Amino acid sequence: MLNFSYAQRIRHLIKRLPYAEDFYNFLNTVFSPTYTEDGMRVTKNCAFLHDPSFNQAYDALLKQAPGTKTRWRAHITQWAGFYASKLRGDFVETGVYKAAFSSSIISYINFQTLTDRKFYLFDTYSGLVEDLISPNEGAAYKHDYEDTYQFVIDSFKAYPNVIIVRGIVPDSLATVDIRQVAYLSVDMNSAKPERAALEHFWPKLVDGGIVVLDDYLFPGRELQQESADEFAESVGTKILSVPTGQGILIKI
Repeated sequence: MLNFSYAQRIRHLIKRLPYAEDFYNFLNTVFSPTYTEDGMRVTKNCAFLHDPSFNQAYDALLKQAPGTKTRWRAHITQWAGFYASKLRGDFVETGVYKAAFSSSIISYINFQTLTDRKFYLFDTYSGLVEDLISPNEGAAYKHDYEDTYQFVIDSFKAYPNVIIVRGIVPDSLATVDIRQVAYLSVDMNSAKPERAALEHFWPKLVDGGIVVLDDYLFPGRELQQESADEFAESVGTKILSVPTGQGILIKI
């Protein structure tokens, strides 16, 4: 890391060069980043990283998935959960794995105190379903999944309003009577079940309800992005692209 005063002198000299702003931004990003995680390297103010509520909730995420470095993505989901908690309706996550992000939300908004709400966690809890993935999706996501069903059950045994639903989406969606949804997370690494989840829950999403698409902008996930864009267009709205790789969709 460069000495701060020395770096300042370099910046001062660079400002005199052609394309000074581009050079300055490059230097600042390389030598003075405020955040370097999860495919991002930025120089913006990151006050949320010092928020005790954020850090406590991120600790809950780390308990589920130790070593994870996705703080900005977690910040997005925490914000979305907080926003949705002000609306009527339940919370739904499709694609759970070890329930890292949902654990973070539950901690951040003290979901256990929202006794009139339920948080539904839909997953096979054993990985992708071959019949539902394309060859490209299979090549992009080569994880050897472990069975996480009992782990997730144990994680939420003290939370009566967290409902764990094991099964294949879309088949499992009809097994639970969910009438209103305020928050929907879509993270199944495959376009077909993700589209099915969007089509199933969109009519149930309340006005102002929020959808977080976790894989939306990630390389190798173009089929998911294209399918999500087609869906958004079909319901007359657009998806917000977030540098974290997520997409945000709000029902208006």
